[in-house]
Amino acid sequence: MSKTLGKKRMAEGLMNGLNDALAHSRGEKKLRERTIEIPGPAPKWTATQIRQLRKERFGLSQPIFAALLNVTPSTVRAWEQGQKTPSGAAARLLQLVALDLGLVERLAS
Repeated sequence: MSKTLGKKRMAEGLMNGLNDALAHSRGEKKLRERTIEIPGPAPKWTATQIRQLRKERFGLSQPIFAALLNVTPSTVRAWEQGQKTPSGAAARLLQLVALDLGLVERLAS
């Protein structure tokens, strides 16, 4: 597909979406609506919290825990020594595995 054709299709899709939105706002078209609540930012994790999560809640070594989170063992080590803090995505993943202990098992399978 040429770049021009791809841009044309994208522009047509955008125009169709805008026309649908206008028709909906005028009551001429029924669209599916869904409301979701967007959570706030992931909590900040301390070195102690990460170490407790890994060792006490899951009983995992740093390399195994790192593999489950798709980070390097040196990253987990740096988190646990307080040299680094988990980024937004990593902090959210830590939050998720802390909230759902079964998630780690599902990730491992």
